[in-house]
Amino acid sequence: MTTLQKQAKPELTPDDRMKEAMSLWEKGASKEQEGSLSDAIHYYRSALKVDHGVENMYRRKLFDEYKAQKQLEALRINDEGNASKKDVDGTDLSSSDNDVQLDPCWLLEMTPNDILLRIVEQVVFWSGESWVNLSLTCKAFNKLCFHNSHPFQTFADMIYKKQVYDRAELELNGIADISEVESKIWGNDKLKMLTERPFIKFQGLYISVVNVLRLGANDEGSLSLQKPIQILTYYRYFRFYKDGTCLRLLTTDEPSVIVKHFSKANKPKGSEVCQWAIGIDYNFGVLNIRRSNDKYDFHEQFIIKNRGRRKHHQLEWVKSVAVDREGTILENSLKNERSFNFSRVKSYKVE
Repeated sequence: MTTLQKQAKPELTPDDRMKEAMSLWEKGASKEQEGSLSDAIHYYRSALKVDHGVENMYRRKLFDEYKAQKQLEALRINDEGNASKKDVDGTDLSSSDNDVQLDPCWLLEMTPNDILLRIVEQVVFWSGESWVNLSLTCKAFNKLCFHNSHPFQTFADMIYKKQVYDRAELELNGIADISEVESKIWGNDKLKMLTERPFIKFQGLYISVVNVLRLGANDEGSLSLQKPIQILTYYRYFRFYKDGTCLRLLTTDEPSVIVKHFSKANKPKGSEVCQWAIGIDYNFGVLNIRRSNDKYDFHEQFIIKNRGRRKHHQLEWVKSVAVDREGTILENSLKNERSFNFSRVKSYKVE
């Protein structure tokens, strides 16, 4: 006679429970950061079922990591604060006027400045982050990067030549040459212009995360007086190109799915190619995006704004309208919409 015995699932040790709970909680934090609140709640609840003290452990872990980071920064030759003058294109610009001294590099000290400036210029073309990192290497480059107007001139020329402006608005306001307006407003102060004059960034995506709460329905026969709440999360994406086009997508797919392959050469299903241009209001800070289909012409308008210290990093909704073939204007509600924030993607090249 054979006896069947159920094999009990081995109980987790306290350390294993803590690790499993922490792993689930970190997944929840990641989902919350992406804007997927329903998934985040699912992971948080699962983590609390494994270990009810996981939230305190997670906060303690973040605090320990923060303390360790601060201790490492204190050991660095040059504080990151030296590179935090004005954030442009996601990059901190700095004058490095601190008391912290950078070690001299004798080889570079003996090299003529015109040669070093050419090196700085090439680094600026490469990326703004590389420009800041170069300034932290030694005294010679620190002085040339942030105590010389040439890099700011190079950076401004590189950025603003790629912008597309609304020709109709320029002609309506009698502006034949936009450089004349630049000179009147900012003169030769390129750093001030980079700080005050908005621009569109190309090496990444603008992403808007929208969470909509909806009341669900109780199961048939349920006597509960409370209805479940559903959280619907969807994303809007914009990728801009210097030819005046942009790729637009509305989807429930998360950035981890979309970002890597989001381009005009590999258009995701449901995406649309639009036309974009910058208007002259708000110091050239109004962005107009237009697209059309068989029935309607769509016009979406935004203001390019700062997000904290990140300059020109956010697109704030102004209006969204649709015009039918008879000229009737329909205004779309912006009640649930959220601003777009720029996210740098290193694999993207300026096309």
